[in-house]
Amino acid sequence: MIDLEKLKSSEFFTEISLKKWDILFREWDINENLYIISDGELVVQKSISLTSWEYRTLWTLGIWNIVWEAALSNNNPKEVQIVANRDTLLFSIEWKTDFPKFVSAFPQEWYTLLTTIIDIANLRVLRANKELTANHEVNIAISKIPDISIWSIYKLLWLFESILGVDQIMYFEKNLVMDEYYKLRYDSKNEKSMRNTIIKFPGEKLDFEKLANEDIETCKYKRYIKLKLWDENYGFLLIWMETRDFHENEEKLLQNTAGSFVWIIHQKTILDDQKNKSYVKSAL
Repeated sequence: MIDLEKLKSSEFFTEISLKKWDILFREWDINENLYIISDGELVVQKSISLTSWEYRTLWTLGIWNIVWEAALSNNNPKEVQIVANRDTLLFSIEWKTDFPKFVSAFPQEWYTLLTTIIDIANLRVLRANKELTANHEVNIAISKIPDISIWSIYKLLWLFESILGVDQIMYFEKNLVMDEYYKLRYDSKNEKSMRNTIIKFPGEKLDFEKLANEDIETCKYKRYIKLKLWDENYGFLLIWMETRDFHENEEKLLQNTAGSFVWIIHQKTILDDQKNKSYVKSAL
């Protein structure tokens, strides 16, 4: 592990403090520094519009992460923008002048830094591959739905749990007539998976104490993802992990999966509405 205290005491690394929303560097900047996150969190963003300055968050970086290790081998313009997600402390070293001196003065620390860079690069490749594979499997699963029904939605959620490699998925369906009321329709940790527990969340805010009061068993690490399409709220997914928190690639994968899932929910709502209208018309 990198000895941050030794880096801090050396003359080659500079300590940098960023406030929340401060920009470390922008796209197309020329910057020959390598950065190590000592405390805080950075978000990596990519512009999606040349005219409106809109950005998409690609991933987040926390403590011990190394930022822009590519500076060690090239001086190309930056292809992303990096912004502090909260108050963040970094150690920075300039490649051309200070880095060779650091290697000579601290060979053991340089070796540790190099192996850390290799480990991080390998981990990012593995996570990117998992994301591509999982996205493909999710799309295949959706394309093979024989019909859009509550049963096919249950099957999709069961497949999502396996594809995403999570420990638990819960699907709360929004009552489209009664505000603030949700029905727990699916819980992968429940023996029969399908449930019909109705819970009121005032202000549409998730209350985990209410889940405990309803004897709903949960895991330790959670992600709450709203199922929203345009201005319509269809409910939310709760996705859980038992032994570890989600990493940045998994965060993006969960959002992509939820985006595909809410479209299926939207289509089911349209079909149910059409069936209800046909039933009322035939009854008149």
